[in-house]
Amino acid sequence: MSNINQINGNIESLKDSLINEIESLYLVEFDKGELLPIELTLKMAELTYKTNREIAVYINRKGNIIEVSVGDSGTVSLPQVDGRKAKNRLSGIRCVHTHPNGDGRLSSVDISSLLNLRLDAMMAIGVKDGNVTDIYAAVPIADENGDLAKADIYGPFHPGSSQLQSIFSVIKERDKSSSAVFYLQDIEERAILVGLETRSGRMIGGKSEGERLLDELEELARTAGVNIVHKILQKRAVQDSAFYIGKGMAEQIGLLRQALNANVVIFDDELSGAQVRNLEEVVGVKVIDRNTLILDIFAQRARSSEGKIQVELAQLKYRLPRLIGLGNQLSRLGGGIGTRGPGEKKLEVDRRHIKRRIGFLESELRNISSRRGMLRESRKKNQVPTIALVGYTNVGKSTLMNAVCKSDVLAEDKLFATLDPTTRKLELPNGREVLFIDTVGFIRKLPHELIEAFKSTLEEAVFADLLMHVVDVSSEEIEEQMAVVYDILNGLGALNKPVILVLNKVDLVQGSLIMPAVKKEDRVFEVSAATGMGIDSLLKGISEMLSFDEVEISLLVPYSEGWVVPYLHENGKVLQSEYKDTGVCLTAIVKKIKTDKIRNFIISLK
Repeated sequence: MSNINQINGNIESLKDSLINEIESLYLVEFDKGELLPIELTLKMAELTYKTNREIAVYINRKGNIIEVSVGDSGTVSLPQVDGRKAKNRLSGIRCVHTHPNGDGRLSSVDISSLLNLRLDAMMAIGVKDGNVTDIYAAVPIADENGDLAKADIYGPFHPGSSQLQSIFSVIKERDKSSSAVFYLQDIEERAILVGLETRSGRMIGGKSEGERLLDELEELARTAGVNIVHKILQKRAVQDSAFYIGKGMAEQIGLLRQALNANVVIFDDELSGAQVRNLEEVVGVKVIDRNTLILDIFAQRARSSEGKIQVELAQLKYRLPRLIGLGNQLSRLGGGIGTRGPGEKKLEVDRRHIKRRIGFLESELRNISSRRGMLRESRKKNQVPTIALVGYTNVGKSTLMNAVCKSDVLAEDKLFATLDPTTRKLELPNGREVLFIDTVGFIRKLPHELIEAFKSTLEEAVFADLLMHVVDVSSEEIEEQMAVVYDILNGLGALNKPVILVLNKVDLVQGSLIMPAVKKEDRVFEVSAATGMGIDSLLKGISEMLSFDEVEISLLVPYSEGWVVPYLHENGKVLQSEYKDTGVCLTAIVKKIKTDKIRNFIISLK
């Protein structure tokens, strides 16, 4: 094993400042249960860009970097490192290295080194212009004699991917030695939930506002895969600036978590960096807040490239200001549930590099937003109306879309089951085609950074012709949930359009239906997306609302007036056309305000 500050490989012609930056990788310490920290990934990408050489680090199972190596562009030096060499045992060391050509796929040399050194895993980071393109990982497979002859390859992943983190469980399974010590966190997260109530608020179902919010936090935690061992609601006049719930209560939680063997404490409010540091020192385990928990759930559920970019951007924006105040020993870029998201660190990440990453992600989202704008313009030209389904999380929006459009959109009884927007086409009873767009659900205390990051997605509601606000009529908190949705939509500037209020899950209501307070201009429909009840009436109502400012007309257009037909296609939809001796007979649907210019050719109106 090399000395702590020694760099192996080719460092010729590198400036002293760059060599110092590479040497600083030895000082990076991170949680022993984290496979590949996001800031280490970004730092290695930055150094690869600056040097145009591959950077390799070797990490043991305690989370220490024990070897740093520099290679030529296009090759990587993989020095022999000390590790366990016994049969049926892996070395307890994993290698992470970069590919400056932007392709993270593992080479035959990578796989050969993995097997020869009996590494836990070999990971490659594709780097282009200083940015991570993809990440691949390989884990060796032992035959019945304990020999390593081949490997399983996983990827591509993005930085902070929860799927990448799951490779730790594969490594554990492959290491067959019964005496091997595995420095992994427990797979199960055991959490204590903590809420603060400074005022009781309106009592609903016998519970105060603080109790209801704590129940929602529990549902969020279960969605993230956490085992809840205890819930605490602290009542005090004001929030404690240093310990949020007060130092005395924090000390009690520290004793309680030892008795219950809890390994994380989740708070139902946004915490400052100083509060997190103070609480962790007292309770002795990881502390996260509601915003971090929501960001972790989004990180789990992001599937599209856009969704992954949005989540990473939100995580970085939320955690960047919290780097200051956490102290040298608990400085972090993240710290979410388990090992999803960036995770806890002991060395503050390079802020300038993180800001550059944020700038890159924002640029990517602007490009995506531009492409969405072009799609919307195309739909506008084709006169295809759009209907955006909006509402609180887990009210049944995706189930309703499936019932209406006869589609198979993923619908689960979980918070934030839908993250990426889904679009489906439908023909209404009047023969008109429309597009339904299923959007991400809202929730109380939704992180501002998340709303900002998902603006390109939420623009679908801003530019839709009609909003379909879906509510869970069986919920006791229907009015509070509706208020949250209207508040967020108002902030986006999306409430200046017709709204259909869909009271979903009426089949679950016992007795008479209690109508929530609604705006007088809203149309209200009672449905059950699960049973199909009320769907026909809903579709009829949509047809009526979309045709409110339109009219069906019949025209006779002389052949000499050739501009009229393109005008109709641009500003409406031509339903039928017939060529006669005197001109073209057409039937079309157009907006009323567009009929003045063609009034002389109109035969009849409907």
